[in-house]
Amino acid sequence: MPERDTARSAATALALDVLVVAVFVVVGRRSHAEGVTLAGWLETAWPFLGGLVLGWVGVVAGLGRAPVTLATGLPVWVATVFGGMALRDMSGQGTALPFVVVATLSLALGLLGWRAAATLLGRRRTAAPAAPAPHRGVVVGEPTPDPLGQRELGEQDITTPGRGVVPPQERARYGRRPGTEAGRPDEDG
Repeated sequence: MPERDTARSAATALALDVLVVAVFVVVGRRSHAEGVTLAGWLETAWPFLGGLVLGWVGVVAGLGRAPVTLATGLPVWVATVFGGMALRDMSGQGTALPFVVVATLSLALGLLGWRAAATLLGRRRTAAPAAPAPHRGVVVGEPTPDPLGQRELGEQDITTPGRGVVPPQERARYGRRPGTEAGRPDEDG
């Protein structure tokens, strides 16, 4: 079963790489108002597909596995760009610097982009499930938190539920302090 999964992922990777080159060629031909015929597409695509094959053969021969990860996709990308440009030059097709830059960046986005996305999705799937969020409410019967250390200061009775510490000058507005007589001002204020 693992061999079947490995073969399936290798076939998927190769198909995605060919698709990236195919889309690159179609977009390039359309942006230059060239016809998108099968003959025109093949004329533009074959050098890059040849470079792609060289990259795949190099990785498989050198590492003994298909280039399905981001790290193993780097040599495939380099071979696709440089091999494609070399084959274009040998066949009399253009290799102007702006084209080389656009091809390098576009093929990097495609050939490395899908591998990066697959890596991120794979990590997400294998990540441990998130721990449940801690309960933030007050549980009846348990002491309430004292983030300001008011209990240590002996001021635990001057808080209002859910609002925090009441400043001395505002205490009359919220009622009397427990343990004081009604109408008599606090000792603090």
